[in-house]
Amino acid sequence: MKYRLGQKVKYKRISKKIEIDMQYWIPKDFEQDEEKILERREFIELYEERIGYIVGRRKLVFQTIFSVNNDNYDDVGDVIEFVNIVRQEKRFAYLVAYGMGQTNYVLEEDLKEVN
Repeated sequence: MKYRLGQKVKYKRISKKIEIDMQYWIPKDFEQDEEKILERREFIELYEERIGYIVGRRKLVFQTIFSVNNDNYDDVGDVIEFVNIVRQEKRFAYLVAYGMGQTNYVLEEDLKEVN
């Protein structure tokens, strides 16, 4: 961990969670052995640099990779297709407080130390 708890930092780019529907895709949307990527977080560039304090470090999901799973069968022998999560791409982000009860998630490469 490069930055310590309580350390003063400045940053201009933050990460926000993307709100998604529970219905991602239907199996007909997939080609054979195709994987689809769903972005789970977006990056927002702030108008001006913000100064805050490190209050924690979190492991966040940035992408989810899906595929179709045809290996499940019901009692009649028909194939039940459903979308399966293959893996999730995770990264660490710092939780930075910039006001009373106001925090942002910021990647390490977007932080600058303030003296």
